[in-house]
Amino acid sequence: MMHQLKDKIKTIFLYLFLLFSVSTIFNLEATNSLGTFFKVKEIDIKDNIYRQEFKKMINQNIFYIKKESIVNVIKQFPILEKFKINKIYPNKISITLEETKPLAKTIIKNEIFIVGLNGNLFKGKNINYDVPIIEGNLELKKINSFLEKVQSSKFDLSLIDKIIFYPSNRWDIFFKNKTIIRLPSQNINESIKHAQVLFYKEDFENKIIDLRIKNKVIVSNE
Repeated sequence: MMHQLKDKIKTIFLYLFLLFSVSTIFNLEATNSLGTFFKVKEIDIKDNIYRQEFKKMINQNIFYIKKESIVNVIKQFPILEKFKINKIYPNKISITLEETKPLAKTIIKNEIFIVGLNGNLFKGKNINYDVPIIEGNLELKKINSFLEKVQSSKFDLSLIDKIIFYPSNRWDIFFKNKTIIRLPSQNINESIKHAQVLFYKEDFENKIIDLRIKNKVIVSNE
């Protein structure tokens, strides 16, 4: 009797062991299967230039890819201004990128760089952008501030051929119609408003409008 009881106990333990083993194998297989199911297979980006940078995310688990890691890749491209990220489960990521509008260009070590609406400086993809060229003191923060002032006025940047920024914190604007406006180093907003009134009068076309002296307008042909 005692011997039969021991045999039954052994049999029960054997069944429990086999059940646990089978369950463990099944769980591992299910986990591996799910892991494969949620691996990123496709990253949808229209521009091939940017697609290459996101290739390292292929075969990563879509749940482990954080938005911050995608944003960090996007920040490597100063030309970009806006973006939209969509995770399409189980295994696709869609990224929409929008490049900034070029406002001006400058030349640094014989290479053309663009100043974008987003405030960044980046190498130009297109050297034929119809935007003003900036020469002189290339301080990006001050350039952005000045371009913002010009955009807030009635001047269209497409009318401007060249802008020179001097170390004295002063600006000259050269227009395509050969008119030149010399601005002072202070009260730039007020001077730009004054300049735009004169600029659109025929009498001042092809002239040099000098506003450097406060409360005075000096007009000359050269």
